[in-house]
This record gives sequence, C-alpha cells and structure tokens, in this order.
Amino acid sequence: MNDSINEIHVYNTRLNLKRKNDELSNDELLNDTNNINTNKRIKKNDHKIKFIDLFCSIGSFHYSFDKLGWECVMACDIDKNVKETYKLNYNMEPLSDIKQIDLNSVPYYDILCAGFPCQPFSQMGNRKGFKDKRGTGFFDILKFITKHNPKILILENVPGLMTHINGKTFSKIIKDINDNGYTTTYDILKCSDYGIPQMRRRVFIIGVRNNLKLVSVIDKLLKFNEYEKNVSLSEFFNKNFKRETAKTIRCGGYGTHITDSRNWREYYVDNKVYALTPKDCLRLQGFEPSFKLYGYKTEIYKQLGNTIPTIFTEMIGENIKKYISLIN
Repeated sequence: MNDSINEIHVYNTRLNLKRKNDELSNDELLNDTNNINTNKRIKKNDHKIKFIDLFCSIGSFHYSFDKLGWECVMACDIDKNVKETYKLNYNMEPLSDIKQIDLNSVPYYDILCAGFPCQPFSQMGNRKGFKDKRGTGFFDILKFITKHNPKILILENVPGLMTHINGKTFSKIIKDINDNGYTTTYDILKCSDYGIPQMRRRVFIIGVRNNLKLVSVIDKLLKFNEYEKNVSLSEFFNKNFKRETAKTIRCGGYGTHITDSRNWREYYVDNKVYALTPKDCLRLQGFEPSFKLYGYKTEIYKQLGNTIPTIFTEMIGENIKKYISLIN
C-alpha cells in the first residue's frame, strides 16, 4: 500500500500502559470500570451498541454499522438534501446544525462517529483550516466528547488534515482528544487497497477511553490485512476501461470534459467516452445500487463526493466487533 502510512500511530496519555490478554469480554470492553465523568444518561440494558452520526452525509457509518446490529440514536447534517437521502434509507431524520443541538437531549451512546468537514484542509480547497467557519467542526465534536465521554471515537477527514500548517492542526486535534482521557490511533486508508478501484484516500482517527481494556488492542483496530485485494475498473464494472483505477469522486467538476484536469467522471471505455452514473459512483463508494439518493443531479453528485467509502466504515466496525465478541 504505497500511499498509506506504513506504521500505525498510537498515542496514550497515561504512563506505563500495561498490555493485557486480547481476549476481552463485552462487559470489560464497554462497561465503565473507573469513577470518571461518564455519559450519565440512562443506558438501556439491551446489550446493543449505540452510536451517533455527526456530519452524517448520506450515512456511511450508519450503512455499515446497521449491518452489525448496532443502533444509531442520533444523526446530524446541515445539508437539506443529505437529510432527505438519510431519511429515505434509514427511516431517521437527522438534526440540522450541530451548533444548535442541546447536548443534554442526546440519548445514550457508546460510539461517536464523525466525518467532519474536509474542505478547509483539502489540497483542493483554500486550506484556511480553523479560520474557515467549516473548519471549526472538530470543536463542535469536542463538546460532545467533553460532555458525554463516549467509549469510542471514530473521526474521518482528508489526508491534508495531517499536513495542514506543517502538522500543527493535526497535533492539536490529537492532543485535545488525549487531554479528554482517550488513547488515539490513526492511519490513512485508500480504497484501491481494499477491492474498490478508486484513488480516494482518507485519514481515520480512533479514540478509546482510557479506562477501557480495549486500549490494549487499539493498535489492531486500523489493521486490515485480510481485506487487501486489487480489483481493476474493468473487473469491477465488467466493462473495458482504459484506466485501472478511478479518480477520486469529488463534489464538483462532474460536468467537465475528459481532457480537463478537474475531470473525475469521464473515462475511455472501448475507446469511447463513458461518464460514471450515480449508480456507478454509489458502487465506487461501497453502496448498493438500490441505495436511494434525493435531489437533482448536481446535488446527487455532491452527496456522492462528500461521503465516506463504506469499505472503510465496514472494516473499522468489524475490527471493533471482533474485540467485543471474543468470549461471547
């Protein structure tokens, strides 16, 4: 995997962390073991893992975690078309502006998921970072972390987040999470390493609360050797593509010509120009073609360009589940 970080990075705020046996029980993994400021809202004793989906877009976390039997108790996104798409597929209407959410009204949850806005950190954007109104999304997430102390955090963004202001932005994010009592690990993942022929790369940060024994295996949560495989565009779509791998699906530029440097949608197939359809893009983002999208074509492609490939959320969910169910 030439474009990914070779070594998983793990940070811990405690000294002398002792590694323990990997065989952790569900109760050891998810139940409170120390008297810390935990999420004090009532937890239903149904043993079902619950999560919230912040900056949810079309719901990649929800799409993957629902298959694991986990329950989404709250989602939010400010985009009205995204909210309609989410409602069509999950029978749940996301809340709107994250800044307006009453933190006391949020139901109990175990996992906080958030693909916070990437434009302020992207190489394709203006890279204003925290000075961009959209770039303050992390601080909104931090309010949830501080208030609720969820057991696990899963954050997603563009790789440019790691190099913004020579790495200072990323270092602050990691420090703020660690200072709230979490151990963190992160890595860059690329679709084409895992059977989806798209160049899309994303950085994932996972935080585990320090009082949980899951910390002892945190360095395994972003290791996916068993998923690695190469699939060409031709194999994936059963069409004769000239390119081996699709360019990154983006929010804009879907109407550009194949000779335009901004083009990501048009390809040569059997020496003719072929434009990826919304259903093609859904597949390249890991969704089934039956997934419903709300809005006009421009809005649909924007939603597809903004979402997280579900191969990533699926792999992360499966790895977390692996350590939850070890002795069940």
